[in-house]
Amino acid sequence: MSLRLTALRSVRWTAASTASNLVARFLITLFAAHLLAPADIGLYALVNLVLGFAYLFADAGVSQAIIAKQAASPEQLSSLYWFNILFGLAIALLFGLAAPVISGLYGQPRLLGMLLLAAVNFAVAPVAQSFQALLQKELRFNALARVDLGANLLGGAAAAAMLAGGIGIYALVLAQLLTATTRSLLLWLVGRDLLQVRMRLRYGEIRGFVHFGLYQVGDRAVNYINTRLDQLLIAALLGPQILGYYNMAWLLVVEPVYRINPIITAVAFPVFARKQDDPSALRRGFLVVVKLLATTNAPLLLGCAAAAPSFVPLLLGEQWRPAIPLIEMCSIIAIARTINNPVGSLVLAVGRADKSFYWSLAQAAVQLPLYALGLATLGLIPATWLLCAINIVAVPLVYFWLIRPILGPIARDYALAVLPPITIALGMALLVRAIAVSSGTAGFAALALQVAAGAAIYGGLSLIFRRDDVVQLAGLIRARA
Repeated sequence: MSLRLTALRSVRWTAASTASNLVARFLITLFAAHLLAPADIGLYALVNLVLGFAYLFADAGVSQAIIAKQAASPEQLSSLYWFNILFGLAIALLFGLAAPVISGLYGQPRLLGMLLLAAVNFAVAPVAQSFQALLQKELRFNALARVDLGANLLGGAAAAAMLAGGIGIYALVLAQLLTATTRSLLLWLVGRDLLQVRMRLRYGEIRGFVHFGLYQVGDRAVNYINTRLDQLLIAALLGPQILGYYNMAWLLVVEPVYRINPIITAVAFPVFARKQDDPSALRRGFLVVVKLLATTNAPLLLGCAAAAPSFVPLLLGEQWRPAIPLIEMCSIIAIARTINNPVGSLVLAVGRADKSFYWSLAQAAVQLPLYALGLATLGLIPATWLLCAINIVAVPLVYFWLIRPILGPIARDYALAVLPPITIALGMALLVRAIAVSSGTAGFAALALQVAAGAAIYGGLSLIFRRDDVVQLAGLIRARA
């Protein structure tokens, strides 16, 4: 089977897994929004922020090195496996020791128990990280999709059951741990034919993997601060209730982007790595990835922003109305990050994790103090508009620093890949908002009208102005070149 056909079928499997995961997470979010207070949602968001930052260090970046370097001996893979195990246990211990300090810094005693429980994730995840990397490397995304589907459905069902049982915010933390445990077990079962683990750990034979991984970890850590500093600062300066409103907007708008994008980027990374010595193939593949992500994400994000005044009180409840302007602004942030997201796969595939790290470091040096100053002096809404502007400016800067040195001067092709779908989606969103204002309907009827109108407008305009791109996307769905 050709690499292109294998990649396209991998995208289909990843899409099926992601779609089921998004639906499950959306339903749990709606359920939790009605049973938990915004302050509780804010505390859970804070747990996830700390947990997500610690996760960046869980494998020292060596899992990505397994994919990028392409060739690894059985002895090296065994050493990498035990390196992951020991490193994960060390992170779990450090996370547990830091839990009382973090709880005290934020003045939230309830955080302590939640953080200690979350620390167990780091002892569980390393069991399967090498197996996951090898499955990705071999493009066995059908197996990965089945694993994710099973683990996410079990975790979602457990979360719903525990929420209904009155456990409260601990239901979400326990369900998260159950999902991680199930996923590790299933990955070990489906990937054990790719790795025969031996009792072997020799640093000398994995030094190159670790060196690559350290740049990757540094890049991920700084990039995580760039993408989540808004929530970290809101929690510190404005408290858990305001964070709850902001996190709800994040969960509804930005989080799905981070779930949708890997449908393509998770497949793109190992495919790009195989073509790292073919610049023309890399250029074509990268432009296709960017175009497809912009085509799928732009209408979803801007449509969500346009319909926010209708669906927030209807689906979440009146107590969540303060999240509406935040949803609108988060859609802009998410679109900018959608455009830049595939660059990570490109940079890693050619072994330049160092350039990505330096870019993330420079962005953090500018973004962190500006947003902190905006929050402290102007408040949440003006500071979030400032964050929108920073993310938009980052798009052309990423092109000049990361894309052009690897792929050459492709500014025109790059612009043609991202601007048409965003322009059409923006026109669709403005029309949807106008329909909402003028229709005179309310409730589910108004929301259904907006969704139907948005789909029809975006689809119609795309067929008129972007017929070739529509055909290309349809070919992807059918897994045909």
